[in-house]
Amino acid sequence: MSTKAPAVGVAYQIPRNSLALLMVAQLVVIIPHTLQLSVWIVAVALFCGLWRTQIYRGRWNYPNSWVRAALVVISIVGVGLGAATGGSMSFSLEAATSLLVLAFALKLLEMKNRRDAYLVIFLSYFVISTQFLFDQSLPVALYEMFATVVVTAALVGLHQLHSQVRPLASIKLATWLIAQAIPLTVVLFLLFPRVGPIWSVPMPGGHQTGIGEHLTPGDVASLSQSDELAFRAVFKSRIPAHRDLYWRGLVYSQFAGGTWSVGTSDITDLDAPARRPEEAKPQSAETMAQAAEGLASIDYQVMLQPTGSDWLYALDVALPRTPTLYRTDDYRLVNNTPVLSVMRYDVRSYPDLLMSPGGLSLRQRYVETALPEADNPRIRELATQLWQQTGEVEAFANAVMAQIREQPFYYTLQPPKLPSDNSIDAFWFDTKRGFCTHYAGALVFLARAANIPARMVGGYQGGEINPITGHLVVRQYDAHAWVELWDEQAGWQRFDPTASVAPQRIEEGLDAALSSTDRASLPTLSALRLADWESLTDALQWLDSLEHRWNLWVVGFDANQQAGVLRELLGKVEPWRIALALLFTGAISLGLAAAIVFWRRRAEPLAPEVKLFQRFGRLGASAGVPRAPHEGPSSYLPRLAQEKGLVVEDMQGCVEDLEQVMYNSSADQNPAERQQALRRIRQQLRRLQVRLALSN
Repeated sequence: MSTKAPAVGVAYQIPRNSLALLMVAQLVVIIPHTLQLSVWIVAVALFCGLWRTQIYRGRWNYPNSWVRAALVVISIVGVGLGAATGGSMSFSLEAATSLLVLAFALKLLEMKNRRDAYLVIFLSYFVISTQFLFDQSLPVALYEMFATVVVTAALVGLHQLHSQVRPLASIKLATWLIAQAIPLTVVLFLLFPRVGPIWSVPMPGGHQTGIGEHLTPGDVASLSQSDELAFRAVFKSRIPAHRDLYWRGLVYSQFAGGTWSVGTSDITDLDAPARRPEEAKPQSAETMAQAAEGLASIDYQVMLQPTGSDWLYALDVALPRTPTLYRTDDYRLVNNTPVLSVMRYDVRSYPDLLMSPGGLSLRQRYVETALPEADNPRIRELATQLWQQTGEVEAFANAVMAQIREQPFYYTLQPPKLPSDNSIDAFWFDTKRGFCTHYAGALVFLARAANIPARMVGGYQGGEINPITGHLVVRQYDAHAWVELWDEQAGWQRFDPTASVAPQRIEEGLDAALSSTDRASLPTLSALRLADWESLTDALQWLDSLEHRWNLWVVGFDANQQAGVLRELLGKVEPWRIALALLFTGAISLGLAAAIVFWRRRAEPLAPEVKLFQRFGRLGASAGVPRAPHEGPSSYLPRLAQEKGLVVEDMQGCVEDLEQVMYNSSADQNPAERQQALRRIRQQLRRLQVRLALSN
């Protein structure tokens, strides 16, 4: 292919076994990134690994400089084209990671000496850290810890002799080195002040999860096929009943072409101009407290999974208790930045507090009653009839839900496809099969056709209590849509038509409302299907409790929680107290690591027979007959007896006993005989001590 690498000195060469471990480490580091990288980038990395393997085997040569330059140019152009076709030319997190992984893989093709190997190892540590930008779950953390051990083992292998490279020994030493660093890491994690990120790389818009700003009747049904975690909630008191757990997310006020959308129509000739969600201002906590005085409240904490969006989820009516949260006019919670990692926020909700008791502006009333012209004529006619029969908002909603109960409507995850035009008519009068969005959308359209302000609310309903830790788990299959109708006396009131067609869904959860056909359509390994096996359910709950604790004490350990821990430990959070705590606990952790190192390097304890023979030597040295280093029992003890005028033959039995216990393997010795020999040696030592004392 190309010219061979120039020769380098042995001291700078990479040991072959160490090179193999280094390549394994690179593979281990790249594997998690395959979930967010393009297929062609993974293919390039594998190709570079194959090329370097052939170089290792001596079958291929290193690439020429022009080949390396071409690969670099192709990689950069490929990443740029990928960003362009993805709909955004911005420098996204995926683009940055793709360039890093490509550089990491291409470095293999020019790695010839230890200096290059060090660079690859340091890049490995950096690539490991970038994975946490995408996923901070406990399994990923454990895997990356394993990857760190493998990379450190490759670093250890670089410092071994070419003839003594031992991969298993390198891994063992690397594990021990990382274990020694854990105490100090824990101290720094708990006590070192939290700071914001040094840099920020934007996430692409296509990585949002959960409900979106546009909702078609089948979107929530698709979410119900997923058991991916949406969020966890920890209540400070009793968890409300399943039927009361309506987690508000987005409010859909526009309808066109069979799709509901967030936002308001562009109207400029009415009062109260629209407010964009990102322009929402925090509502006064004092005003909210005055309106809610005397009402029951619910305090809880939500740990939201990354969504890539800024809207949050909470029970009605929510008062945010985290500084970065705001509440909009339609009673949604939003954060000041998109949620790119597990986010913890505190909320206080007032279930009995009226929403918008002061009335609607002309603009709000126009927006919440707007409908496409000449769309769904049959449902419009039905709305007129029902309003003439009822004349009140609540009675109108009850009449609609009574028709749902009385007519043969069906609740299903696999509804028939509806046309974009007159979709409400097709559902209500023809198919009569749908999911929550079908029924909620039909009720909103009916209400607006009767000139009742109405809107659809999307979020989640219900959740599963983990009996181990007591927290509530809400998954994507808990996604739900319901309706809010405006009443002049009571404000916005919630109505859920799903409770009419599938009351089990609201009272017990999605699993109780699914037919056998719908359950069979779920993925085999979904949580809903695995729940049929009690042992698996227990295992999943145990794993979820571990993940919950991980998010609670590691991923979600923010500045507020750290301040609480410091107040418990120090009483008062002051810089000098924190500094002293860091110095003290840091010294303890380092001292513990040092003590363990020195303990492992301590001298092995001497056998009893060796200690006894050393006592003979010290006794002889005190009598003026020191033992030479090369002398054993058979040469030293007779010489000691002869020089001190003692009977040499009296020492012969002691010599034989010492040689028996010192030079025979323990497997060849009888334990009882060994103990008898040691007793005879001690007796001879005492007699010798007396004789030497008398001779002096």
